[in-house]
Amino acid sequence: MNQTEFLKKWHSEKLIYKAWGNFVISKVNSSIESLGYNLNNYIKIKPFARVKDDNSLIDKAFYRPDKSYEHPYYDIEDKVGCRFVVLLVDQVEQIANIIRTNTSWLTEECRHFNDERNSAPLLFTYQSVHFVVRSIEELEFDSIKIPSGTPCEIQIRTLLQHAYAELTHDSIYKAKKMVKPQIQRTVAKSMALIETTDGFFKEVSTSLQGPAEHYDIVSVLNSLYEEFISSPPIDFQKSSFVILDTFEDLFESRFQSRVRRVITSNNHDLINVIKANSSKDPFYKQSISIFTGWLIIERRSRVVRDWPLDQSLLKNFASYLSVSLDL
Repeated sequence: MNQTEFLKKWHSEKLIYKAWGNFVISKVNSSIESLGYNLNNYIKIKPFARVKDDNSLIDKAFYRPDKSYEHPYYDIEDKVGCRFVVLLVDQVEQIANIIRTNTSWLTEECRHFNDERNSAPLLFTYQSVHFVVRSIEELEFDSIKIPSGTPCEIQIRTLLQHAYAELTHDSIYKAKKMVKPQIQRTVAKSMALIETTDGFFKEVSTSLQGPAEHYDIVSVLNSLYEEFISSPPIDFQKSSFVILDTFEDLFESRFQSRVRRVITSNNHDLINVIKANSSKDPFYKQSISIFTGWLIIERRSRVVRDWPLDQSLLKNFASYLSVSLDL
C-alpha cells in the first residue's frame, strides 16, 4: 500500500475510528459513574476521541526510523486515541480495571508505570498507563458501523503526569535539536518530584477518608430523601458537612436501616415536618435534615451537647417534631 492508497483508505475510515473512540469513552465514563463518582469531579480533563493527523500518520507509517511496519495501515494501533486524566494514582488503577474488565473489547496493556518502576527502579521518566482496545464484534455507535478488530489507544495519567508529558513531548521528545544532558537531568528530577507528590496526594486522600466517606453517608441520605420526600435534595452545603464531621462516630454499616426505621415509625412525623419546611428554609431541602431529625429523635442528649451550628435551628426542628431538648 503506497501513500496515496494509504490516505484514501484512511479518509474513508476516519469517521469509523472517531466513532469507536467515542464509544470507548462513553463506556469508561458510564462505568465510572456506576461506581458512584461524579464524573465532572473525577475526571480532570474532559476526554475526547483524537484521530491522528494525516501528516503525522504518514510520517509514522512511512518515514519514522524507529518504526518498521509490515502492514503500516493495520499495524498502527493509535489511529484514534483517548486520554483519561485524574488526580490520584489510585484512580488511574480504577480506570485501568474498568478497561480490563469491559466485555465490549479485547484489551492489550502496552505499558504500566508500576512495571517500568520495577524493571528500572533508578530511572525517573515519563509515566502513563497505555492500553489498546479492539472491538470484539461489529457494532453501531453514532449511526456509524464499527468493524470488529478496530483499535483505539487509551492513556491514563494523573494530572501531574499529564503536565510532565505535555512539557516533555514537544520540548524533549520531538525536539529539533540535541537536548543537553543537564536539561535531561532536570526533566528526570522533575519526574522524581512528581512521583513523590503523587504519593503525598494519595496519603492525604487516604487520611481524609473517615466513616462518612467509607459508608458513603451523603449518598445514603440523598437516596432516603428522594424516596420519602419524593423530590431530589439540593447539594450538601458546607454547614451540612460540619454536622457529618461532628457526628461521624455514629456511622456504621447499619446506619441506613436505623434511620429508615425512625422514618417509617412515623411517631414524630419526620417526613411531613421536612416537607412543610422545605419551601421556606434551604436546610430542609438538603438530606442532612433527615439525619438531623434522626439525631433529635434518637440521640437527643448527644445532639444537645455537640450541635455545631446555630442553636435556633436545632430548637425549631425539635419543636416541629414535638421533642423537648431539656435534659
